[in-house]
Formats: sequence, structure tokens, C-alpha cells
Amino acid sequence: MKPLRLATILSMLLTSPAWADRVQVFSVQGFTCDGCASELAPHLKKVKGIKKWSFDGKTYEYTMTLADGFTDDALIAVFKEQGYRAIVGPGQGQGPDAYKPEPYPDHVDLKVVTTSGEPAGPLERHRVDGKFTVLDFYADWCGPCRDVDRQLHGIVAERQDIAIRKFNVVDFESPLAKELGARLTKLPYVVVFDPEGKRKDIVGTAPEKLAAALRVPTR
Repeated sequence: MKPLRLATILSMLLTSPAWADRVQVFSVQGFTCDGCASELAPHLKKVKGIKKWSFDGKTYEYTMTLADGFTDDALIAVFKEQGYRAIVGPGQGQGPDAYKPEPYPDHVDLKVVTTSGEPAGPLERHRVDGKFTVLDFYADWCGPCRDVDRQLHGIVAERQDIAIRKFNVVDFESPLAKELGARLTKLPYVVVFDPEGKRKDIVGTAPEKLAAALRVPTR
């Protein structure tokens, strides 16, 4: 048997997969805030086995580039330490199907204005005279938007002076999002008109501001 030439040996070493990084998709559950992915980022950066990642906020999926030898279980443990559940593979994240909203009571003045991110025109056009009008801008993938929906359920349960108008933004590139422009910096985004037409914009998760805008009595 002839000895291997040096060039052949070097070629084998350079092309060996033993130290190759790998790419894996993880579905994540447990997000309860609109900035959870940003808050999690510094913790991921500290883990040597995680080379890089990207996050899809619509599907709650991370595409991870992991160092050779860094196991799926090790990655799952990282998420668990921060209070989240990571599942190997796509399609199991905290997506739209994770939340099934309860129907509003029959007495509630509720209309879904947009379902696919289509433009809605001037917001004042959707105001209902003589009532508090809540314009609820949301997306199916937005966890905090579901918290707003739950809060509205509780507030309108025994009130008939509130009208709710729902607007599905879909994403920040939709025609509706572009129509809203600089007003839409994050979700949830809620606009409340009081019965006299005075407007209050609420950006992000702020249940106390929504309650105050609807003049919910404090206990």
C-alpha cells in the first residue's frame, strides 16, 4: 500500500465533517411579552455552542446554527432555564392556533374591520358616536395582543357603552401597517375614542392605560 501524499491528507482534514456546524429549527412556546425574543437574545449570546440564530415571530421558531457536539438537549435546557419550552423541529411554536379567543357576549358592539392587513382609512371614520370606541390593532402571532383581547372581554361583560373594532395588521409590511405609519411602532396598538371623541393611543402592553381610557372603576 502506497503512503498517502501530504496534499491528500490535508484535503481529508479540511473536508472532514467532524467539526462542522449544524443547523436546526426549534419551535418555542411560553412567550408572554412582545419583547421576549429581544430579552432572550443576551442569554443566547452567552452560550458558546450557539453560533448564530434567527427568529420568526409569526411561527415562534428559531433557526439555530450550533457548534459540533452541542446537542439538541443542551439547547432545550438553555430555553428551559429562561422559562420557555423548546421543541425540536418546526410547526409546534406558539403560533396563531395557540390561542382560541372566547366569543364576545351578544350585547357587545363588535366588528372585525380588517382580516388580512388591508387598509382601513381614517381612524375617526370608525368611531361610534356616544360610545367608547376601541380600535384594536393586532396580529394572530402577537401574544400580548391576546392579553388585550382578554382584558376587553372582562371590561365589556357588563357594559353596553363600548364599541370594539378589530383590525388584523398581519405584519409590519402590510398595507394597513404602512397606512398607520409612524404610529405603529409595536403591537399591541390600541386607539380609544371616548364618547366625546377625545382620542387616546396605547402602544404595547399597558392594561392600566386601557382601563383608565375606558374609565374602569378602580377597586
